[in-house]
Amino acid sequence: MGNLIDLTKKAGIVLEKKNLNGVKAEIVLVIDQSGSMRTLYKNGTVQELVERLLAIGMNMDANKEIDVFQFNQGSNYVGVATEANHATFVKDNNMGVSGTTKYAPVMEDVVAKYGIALNVDQEPVTKSLLGGLFNKKKVEVPKKPAYPTFVLFITDGNNSDKREATRIVRESSTQPIFWQFVGIGKEEFTFLQKLDDLKDRHVDNADFFKVDDIMNITDEELYDKLLTEFPDWLSEIKAKDMLAL
Repeated sequence: MGNLIDLTKKAGIVLEKKNLNGVKAEIVLVIDQSGSMRTLYKNGTVQELVERLLAIGMNMDANKEIDVFQFNQGSNYVGVATEANHATFVKDNNMGVSGTTKYAPVMEDVVAKYGIALNVDQEPVTKSLLGGLFNKKKVEVPKKPAYPTFVLFITDGNNSDKREATRIVRESSTQPIFWQFVGIGKEEFTFLQKLDDLKDRHVDNADFFKVDDIMNITDEELYDKLLTEFPDWLSEIKAKDMLAL
């Protein structure tokens, strides 16, 4: 671990090894704020995670930043972590803990914010043979995003809304959103493993790994694990013409 400059260099080296040099993406951090996370907020683990994951954004995000969400049984958009504000981000944004654990509310917010938008166009007005005007029709045309969205989803426990979360992962497989689930602590995380292996998707849009103590793995190992399946997913969505670029 180190300062943001060092972390950014380390992340850049891993990105180069993964053939992701020059790739741009929306980088989104989604982090558990349920009561069981209290110690990890109090001992600085969450603050360090913001710094370590911002290093990916410094390399990949077009604006060199990451959007941060918290979740318990609900969802909260915290704000944008940047080079200028990252050092005290958790404290400055009052990122406290409370409640239980549901995944779906924050996942729905992520899809709503970064998912494919709709352009609403109108057909040109034309005259009929009888001199009247045809009615205008609104035509909704999907607008492909320029960049994929890479969601770093951190949790220390299983959720109570498995059906809803499963549906969102499956439905969002038609959009350029990749879910990188990370389970921290002693939980087995059998559900997150099921999401990783989920069938009947347009593309395989999720990966999962578990780590007992995320502060005990090196920065390089963390970045390598986070970027294990993203490159193959990116190639697949490009082949399926799911991006504007």
